[in-house]
Amino acid sequence: MKKILGLYQKIRKKRILKRYKNYLELSSQSAYLENFKVDIRNPIEKNYLSIGNNCVIDSRFVFEKESGRISVGDRVHIGNSRLISIDEIVIEDDVIIAWDCLIYDHNSHSVSWEERKEDTLREYNCISQKKDAISDKRWDVVKSAPIHICSKAWIGTGVKILKGVTIGEGAVVAAGSVVVKDVPAWTVVGGNPAQIIKTIDR
Repeated sequence: MKKILGLYQKIRKKRILKRYKNYLELSSQSAYLENFKVDIRNPIEKNYLSIGNNCVIDSRFVFEKESGRISVGDRVHIGNSRLISIDEIVIEDDVIIAWDCLIYDHNSHSVSWEERKEDTLREYNCISQKKDAISDKRWDVVKSAPIHICSKAWIGTGVKILKGVTIGEGAVVAAGSVVVKDVPAWTVVGGNPAQIIKTIDR
């Protein structure tokens, strides 16, 4: 069974590399597990995703717009989670991200009803024409901002990290938290929205 699973993982990685070979920089010294997937909408010639050495990656990376970029450092673990970018997500070295997390560097829709009222109709029309569902999306009204997860941080299961957030060095985000503002280095935060619970002795 292990041999079959290992072969499946190699085949899956080869397919991803073949399809997106001009857009990825994946270290061969990292492990890409069963749920590893890359989804690039309407790609252009650029590097969308880079992953460093000795990482364990079991997550999905989605680039909804040409401007998206995700950078993963060395010795990073990302469980079965989803990272969605139209701006930039930077994950430094020695970070642990558990499963069922969502890291999302934009709002996806405008907060103004007038600006988003046709979003679903546009999506439906794209699907009806067998095009990518968001190929006709109005990105000019969608707010985005980079996300930065500093080294040695630990992101618990089910955490949501929203646009413009920096998670400081060595910080811990408790399971199920929703992070909407910066997290200071060497603190534990939790809740919705996440608040400081305590500081960590380095």
